[in-house]
Amino acid sequence: MSTNPLSPAALLQGMADALPTHAQGDTTSDLSSSHDALALFAHACMASLDFRLMGFDESKNDEATCRDLAPRLPENWNASFNNCSFVYAHSQSALRFVIKVDRMGGKAEIRGLAIDDDRIARVEVTSKDFISNGALPVRITLTPESTEDRSDLPQKLQAVFINEARITDLASLIKINIIQKLLPSLQKEGYEESPDDRAAREDAEDAGRRPPRQPVMPQPIPQPAQPNPYGGPVDPPPRHPVPAGDFPPPGFEDELEVNRPPRGFPPGASPFGNLGADDLNPPGLRTPRPLQTEYWRASSPWRWASWNASYLRRHRRGWHWRRAVRPSSTPRGPF
Repeated sequence: MSTNPLSPAALLQGMADALPTHAQGDTTSDLSSSHDALALFAHACMASLDFRLMGFDESKNDEATCRDLAPRLPENWNASFNNCSFVYAHSQSALRFVIKVDRMGGKAEIRGLAIDDDRIARVEVTSKDFISNGALPVRITLTPESTEDRSDLPQKLQAVFINEARITDLASLIKINIIQKLLPSLQKEGYEESPDDRAAREDAEDAGRRPPRQPVMPQPIPQPAQPNPYGGPVDPPPRHPVPAGDFPPPGFEDELEVNRPPRGFPPGASPFGNLGADDLNPPGLRTPRPLQTEYWRASSPWRWASWNASYLRRHRRGWHWRRAVRPSSTPRGPF
């Protein structure tokens, strides 16, 4: 059965192999901070999956120096304070990859970028959740002959982490959030991608191949509901226009003269005159008597004019109209 390249034992051994050679007479530590421990762990993950170190700057290629020192790191790998950068290449891709580990207070951000690609993969971790500061700094054991003894270095590095489960969790975070996004479908014996992320990546690729969706147009406001949409018994009948043509429909006789105006009245005149027009007038405001006025005006216009003039002339003098009008000139009417 093949061994998982991201197992805790493999990563601890990779970290032990990557620490630079301790110079003779140097009394400084080889791993002194939690930030350097996270950066060294990220490099061990990349190296375990056959990523080849090309240098520490995107604009500068130090592949020859890194290849001569491999699997060791150069002494200046952590020269920048709170910032470590690695540049890699892989045989299964034509791109170069940049991994940066930045410290921000008590947290660290691990970012990955494929050069010539605008997508940045990142993961944020809290140092105290994975690193035990009590095990720092770490020094490589020296023999009496001033030679290195790295046999106990994996155990020292394991003590830097809180426990083995935390190593597995940190490796899983880097694998899912960084490696699988930078180089999907990576082929390595014992390495398997997370099923969930593989399905998500396939869905994203399918979505990229599909044409963009059309914007959803808002639905129009529905018309208010009607109690009887097809008409009711009290609705008026529909008005059908008279069809135009050479043979229009015949007319019908109005035997009861319902549609004809009253006889004896001019067109547009009402047989009741302005009856009820003075109902809202204040008391004392007189109006003409409609029935008498309309009847006499229609029956004899000249007699109405002469009687009205005579009435007005005698009314101004204070005479009563019955004494002033002659019997022969008295108008006939219902009053």
